[in-house]
Amino acid sequence: MARTPLPEGLHQTLIGEAGECAQAAVSVYDDDGRFVALNKKAEELLGRPRDELIDRDVASFTAGGIDRTVLLRPEIREGVRLVERPDGTTVPVAFVVAPTRVAGLDFFVAIWWELSRDDPRAAQAI
Repeated sequence: MARTPLPEGLHQTLIGEAGECAQAAVSVYDDDGRFVALNKKAEELLGRPRDELIDRDVASFTAGGIDRTVLLRPEIREGVRLVERPDGTTVPVAFVVAPTRVAGLDFFVAIWWELSRDDPRAAQAI
């Protein structure tokens, strides 16, 4: 039996709440590479509250930054990075980034999560 589609407003609310409460970090950055939205898990992984993260460059949390030509590619991509926290600790994370468009503006949505140190991908994190 087919499920009745949700009303559009409820659908958007569900997507928003799912992203906010996800057990993976979810963030949105603009075409200047600056965070415009982050969920609670992103705050936790970066070790900073959301209000300190908004408008920060996504590259400022990794040693050596990020190649800007890769950061803004209009394609889905994935990889691993080593994220630096304010206390000096580092966390290997895996990520998937996809371009998106909201209200006619270009953005990128990233989903990322902490890798355990014994995950073979963690050794590739830069």
